[in-house]
Amino acid sequence: MSLYYEDEYVQLHHGDYHDVLPALSSVAHVICDPPYSEHVHGAARSRVMSANDHGGRYGADLRRNVNLGFEHLQADDREFLAAEFARLADRWVLVFSDVEGGHAWRTDLATAGLDYVRTGAWIKRGSTPQFSGDRPATGFEAVTIAHPKGRKRWNGGGAHAVWDVPIVLNRARSEKSERVHPTQKPLVLMRMLVTQFTDEGEVILDPTAGGGTTGVAAKFEGRKAILIESQEQHCEASAKRLEAVEPQLVLAPASPPQAFDFSALEAGA
Repeated sequence: MSLYYEDEYVQLHHGDYHDVLPALSSVAHVICDPPYSEHVHGAARSRVMSANDHGGRYGADLRRNVNLGFEHLQADDREFLAAEFARLADRWVLVFSDVEGGHAWRTDLATAGLDYVRTGAWIKRGSTPQFSGDRPATGFEAVTIAHPKGRKRWNGGGAHAVWDVPIVLNRARSEKSERVHPTQKPLVLMRMLVTQFTDEGEVILDPTAGGGTTGVAAKFEGRKAILIESQEQHCEASAKRLEAVEPQLVLAPASPPQAFDFSALEAGA
């Protein structure tokens, strides 16, 4: 692994989470968006749409090839991540997944020793419709929410675990897009999660950082973050985004950001 970017709030590592995570001792929270199931990736790579099949709206067969640039999550990778999250997290663990894969994350996180708390939903306003027309389109993604056993606390009061936020449009659909990753989460959504589940100065871990939105949200809201990303082009895009972020000013901060000892990571670099 190698340290790709660092500032007062964020460390971004270019490497494999299998190598980086064992070097960590603890973090306050995990918020991540790992690759989804084989079913989802397969559907994205090749989707056949025909007007002759179950009410499709297109006049000719169309094969749409989409390369997400990364492979689907294997079961042993999910189990490894769940075990590391349970070992590392002092408080909340939030994992995005396709709806069909949520039960697997719930099982693995619980098996690793965490309390399953809730499955939240990100309502994907503006997401892709079901082009084939033969079934309803997917309208939301699951957020599996877990926590170490014992007392729990969050900043959302009695709010529901439902976040209705538009997707990040790509440049083909919007010239004003800030999309730098094919599965990039909206910054507004990630800022909501950061402020509702974490406190100022705490460390958030994202071992599948992608375009770096978790880190951008953390830095903007005065939190710290450790990001891990295996692909250099995404590290480059993330670093540019992180460098441009100015932490949000608060009128009366309860305490300055906590120092975090990165020495274990440096020793394993």
